[in-house]
Amino acid sequence: MTTESNSKQRTAIFDAIRSSGLTVECDEEDIRREAAELVTGVADARPPLLADDIVEAFRMRFDNGLVVGTTCVEITEFRDLPGAVSQYLERHGLPALVKIQPLDNLTGLDWAGFSTDADVELDDSVAVLMAEFGIAETGSVVVCSSASMPVLLNFLPLHAIVVVERSRILPFLDDYAAIAGEMAGDSTTPRNVSLITGASGTTDIEGVLVKGAHGPKFLHVVVVGR
Repeated sequence: MTTESNSKQRTAIFDAIRSSGLTVECDEEDIRREAAELVTGVADARPPLLADDIVEAFRMRFDNGLVVGTTCVEITEFRDLPGAVSQYLERHGLPALVKIQPLDNLTGLDWAGFSTDADVELDDSVAVLMAEFGIAETGSVVVCSSASMPVLLNFLPLHAIVVVERSRILPFLDDYAAIAGEMAGDSTTPRNVSLITGASGTTDIEGVLVKGAHGPKFLHVVVVGR
């Protein structure tokens, strides 16, 4: 089919829509009432978490192998992060070369012995970055772009080490949806929001799992806090 015929068909479709005379009249109060009815009993529709404690439920997603290609550890203080990163690098036989997100509570740590401005486009590159939230239901982390979070930092490295604070782990996915709705209402929605559940992978070719197809091949989550 030629570009010209596609264009004619598209024009014909929109002309038909415009000439149909169909209109929709909506009352705002009716919409609010219907929306409230839709979320009635939403708690009953939520799947049970793996543990009563939210952080434990989050950890168990990884410990039970329910999040593909992802490991998780806990530390109590941010100052313990360089040690946790060093252990990860040693386990994978990687040099002490990482890209640190330009965020004060990360760059201000003691990274002695590390080179901290790696080129994340290189093979075997490692990035250390912060998540805005974790989600216990799915083992997801939420990464938002900002002036201190380049969009590609969580896409380009082969290894992504993502830090999430205990206090920022939410029980369910719709808990984050509510937060996103508030940000939209306040016009503070980030330019890019990534909900990351496990390492990148695809089974598009003959059903064979290929890791690292669309992002990091290895994902390591570090939960920080008491």
